[in-house]
Amino acid sequence: MSSRRFSNPFFRFGLPMLGLVVAGSLGLREFMSLRVTMRDEKARSMTDQEVQKLSNKPKQQFNIEGELRRLQAEMDIDKWEQTRVPRPEYKVVEPKPPSSSSS
Repeated sequence: MSSRRFSNPFFRFGLPMLGLVVAGSLGLREFMSLRVTMRDEKARSMTDQEVQKLSNKPKQQFNIEGELRRLQAEMDIDKWEQTRVPRPEYKVVEPKPPSSSSS
């Protein structure tokens, strides 16, 4: 009776696969809850000075026109040379002509 039960593909392959999916889902849930708990504990243990230090970072002003000028100053657009990129060598295989067989 047991050999007949394991001859069914569902019991040999499907059931173990479903078990792995369910176990993996439960394991990931536990892992993520532990991760969130640890992150929350770390956030709660910070002092007020540490929080202010992290939140009051001076942000750099980004100016798109200034960035364009900076990039143009780095490039020398008057001295450039056009170079050809070498192509890879392809091996061309020609088809064989059909063999003529006389009957």
